[in-house]
Amino acid sequence: MLRRPLPIFVQLLAGIFVIAVLVIALTNIFNYRLASQMVLNRSAGYTQESVEQLSAKIDVLLRQYDQFSQMMAFDQRVQQALTGTSGIPAATDAIGLNRYMAEKVRYIANDMLIHLFDLKGNAYASNESLQLFWRNYDELGSVTWFGKIDRLDGRMLWVYGPAWRDGEIPAIIGARKLKDQLDLQVIGDQFVVFPVEKINRIIGETGQRIERKVQVMDSSGNIVYSTEHREIGTAADQGLFAKFGGNAQPFFEWTTREEHERMYVTYATSSYSGWTTIAYFKREAVYGDAVQIWINALLTIAVGIVVALILVAYFTWSLTKPIRHLAGGMNSIGRERILPIKKRFASREISFLYDNYNRMVNQLEEVIERLSEQQISEQRAQLVALKAQFRPHFLYNSLNLIYWTIEDKRYDAAQEMTLALSDLLRYSIHPSSELVTLREDLAQLERYLLLQRSRYGEKFSVDVEIEPGLEEQRVIRLVLQPLVENAFHHGLEKKAGGDWYIRVNLYSSDDKLVCSVEDNGEGMDEAASRALEAQIHAEHLLEEKGGGIGLTNLHKQIRAYFGLPYGLTLSQSPLGGLRVVLTLPLHAAGHNALPKEGGDGAA
Repeated sequence: MLRRPLPIFVQLLAGIFVIAVLVIALTNIFNYRLASQMVLNRSAGYTQESVEQLSAKIDVLLRQYDQFSQMMAFDQRVQQALTGTSGIPAATDAIGLNRYMAEKVRYIANDMLIHLFDLKGNAYASNESLQLFWRNYDELGSVTWFGKIDRLDGRMLWVYGPAWRDGEIPAIIGARKLKDQLDLQVIGDQFVVFPVEKINRIIGETGQRIERKVQVMDSSGNIVYSTEHREIGTAADQGLFAKFGGNAQPFFEWTTREEHERMYVTYATSSYSGWTTIAYFKREAVYGDAVQIWINALLTIAVGIVVALILVAYFTWSLTKPIRHLAGGMNSIGRERILPIKKRFASREISFLYDNYNRMVNQLEEVIERLSEQQISEQRAQLVALKAQFRPHFLYNSLNLIYWTIEDKRYDAAQEMTLALSDLLRYSIHPSSELVTLREDLAQLERYLLLQRSRYGEKFSVDVEIEPGLEEQRVIRLVLQPLVENAFHHGLEKKAGGDWYIRVNLYSSDDKLVCSVEDNGEGMDEAASRALEAQIHAEHLLEEKGGGIGLTNLHKQIRAYFGLPYGLTLSQSPLGGLRVVLTLPLHAAGHNALPKEGGDGAA
């Protein structure tokens, strides 16, 4: 089943709208992806710069403590106490050294501890409120990182470790071996301790453009500091720690161990302390601006779609409207209404098309007028030719009837038949309209039956049934007589014996006038009736012997006068003979009536 084609308005509207939406959508998606990548690169650059600044600030702090601790390590008072060359008893010297270091540290930071062990295990401390977690030198042997300071050759090792201040607190510990400034032999161990809070203040002072989490990891893989305080002092993610030890890019994606969340990571590793400063930030934080850009893009798409729809609808309507007018004009031509279209359009091409259409309409009107005149002439000539063919045939049959009447020496009857024939001829050739009333044609049929009764007497009977109200219906002249004559000639006269019967029925059906004539004559089978009907309907038919040219001419007259679907059909009659049905339009005067040629008609 073929689908109905879509109107050009719908096709143009859909096509241009889809193109506009795709262009707007693809442009915005491309811009969004570009903007997202730019935001990501910019955020990565800002964050990397911030991490490097944090790492540098932490190094500055550690270097300050390192420099001060070196001054203390090579201080003459400290050297004498650790080498035992001060000449003061050890216990007294320890108290004095503690006070001496406390006084020195006070100028640097109150929350800083300098803790010393000599080779004999004696301890010296600059602060009583903040203390090293390991009080005895022997306890340091169990600390994992303690063995590393031997390999640093007097340089400071910075690690995370616990301290004691009214309880255990997270702290940063710097450890180194102390050497004699004269022979550079190891004379003890030095520890610098300060709370992790120091780094918290440094990180808080560094501005941030996006929300992030910061971790500081020592060279042993312990978290020295984290913006999430519960992580301080715990072991770092070993996979991440190993990645930093490799050739990791300064900016990459990583799934966090704690939250199992995919995050961006940027880091900076200090060449001085070996610490790694890490910043984590979520994708949402990076793409916050990009999301806003995308929302704006969606709004732009929506507005663009609405504007595109309005503009497309307007231009499509302005383009298809004249085409619809033109199609309507073409359709009116098919309904025999040829009218020019007088409208003005903004498009020069459409205006040019309409000018050509109007010019074609004017030329078509002239052609149709000439063809109509020619068709009417041809139609009138055809009817005249058909009548000329029909009337001699009718006259021959009538004269033949009169001849047999005279042959039977029925002169009064012959005289009556001659007068009836005269009336029949006058009726058939009267110069009046081709259309007469059904009443007039029934009167003509009675004249014909009078002639037949003169010949056959009471051998036949005819019943005429007419629907009330049809008497004034207009029909073509001589429409009933040929049908009854055909019943006599081809049906009844071939039947042996008398008791011939003809039934004429006139009624209306579906805006048609139906004239049915059937007889109880010899008839014909269905194949023969169909063959005869095909001959009657044939456009070119030569008269054959006994072929019944009267029905053929009658059918052609009806078709020439009224056109399809009117005419003759044949079928078998329930009476036993043939049934001939003729259809005409009701109110025939309003259907293709030919011009009148004379008066009101005669009967």
